[in-house]
Amino acid sequence: MDKYKNILFENPRPFIIAHLDNDRLIINETNINREKNIDISLGDIKENIEIKGLVKSTLEKNTDNITISYIKNRFNLNSKKIAENEVIIWFDIEDNLYDLSKANFLSNLTHEFKTPLNLIFSSVQLLNKKIKSNKAFSYDDIEKYLKIINQNSYRMLKLVNNISEDNKIDLGHSNYSPINANIIYFIEDICESIEPFVNSNNMSIVFDTDVEELIISFDMEKMERIILNLISNSVKFRKNNKGKIILSITHNDEFVNISVRDNGIGISKDDIGKIFEKYVRLNDERSIIKEGTGIGLSLVKSLVKLHDGEVTVDSEIGQWTEFNIKIPNKTSVKELIDTYEKDLDRVEKIRIEFSDIYA
Repeated sequence: MDKYKNILFENPRPFIIAHLDNDRLIINETNINREKNIDISLGDIKENIEIKGLVKSTLEKNTDNITISYIKNRFNLNSKKIAENEVIIWFDIEDNLYDLSKANFLSNLTHEFKTPLNLIFSSVQLLNKKIKSNKAFSYDDIEKYLKIINQNSYRMLKLVNNISEDNKIDLGHSNYSPINANIIYFIEDICESIEPFVNSNNMSIVFDTDVEELIISFDMEKMERIILNLISNSVKFRKNNKGKIILSITHNDEFVNISVRDNGIGISKDDIGKIFEKYVRLNDERSIIKEGTGIGLSLVKSLVKLHDGEVTVDSEIGQWTEFNIKIPNKTSVKELIDTYEKDLDRVEKIRIEFSDIYA
């Protein structure tokens, strides 16, 4: 600790010392917990891909003006090379930005729970009213109200699932369980399963690939959530006329690229930089669907990072949007499998993901 005395004295901001050992990130905790409001897991930092990239860039460029945001926009990280293979990373706390984002999120969340609860409660009230007045039920009445109750129950379940998974990732407790499987067959099967839901919203979905079989290591449950979220996002931001979603897979020796492209309303250049930020919900009057908490795409980014990958987006306003996922083309040490047992809950998961989309 003596070697950092000057740094501690001159820089009251929390910081860590980091270096790379055969591309492995080594963190020496110094005064990261010096301020009580630093609620950050050291384990999170050690596994964080962005931190590793920051250290690499700093060592290569020998600069102190590299800045990245970290965890809920609460921190900006600034780095500086202090030795041949040693970097200091300072934590700049942005409590105002964090508190504002949190307030917006809680406001959106309250609305998101209140709307389906009101619809469920209203349906139950109408059913009870008919029962008390001894009025005869028609099959159409029962089907109508049960459909409202069912869809909005799924909608609340989706909210709970997203919040729970997001919180697990932030705390470093997400259960990431990759296996070796055929990514082509897996994603094609998702497209086939979701086609009726897409069609019911006056859209079509096309699957394209440059290879018929590709065995790589990935977490099936999390990859399914990624793909379902991006497809449902395309449906939410569709145009009124017939829409189209193209899901394509290409690969090379290093990476597998998964693209989800639609011909929807697009994203403005001002908003495209915010799309993956947590708690951010874009209020676009052109969109058919107005609901959203601002967790979905942030969660997609986190789930892709668990795969040591990255997700980007490009768009032209009023024309198209394309999400691109890049994950390593590699297998794990576990035994290879050629196929997987289809998840019997797939349709239920699709219903949950599409629950905030009304056909």
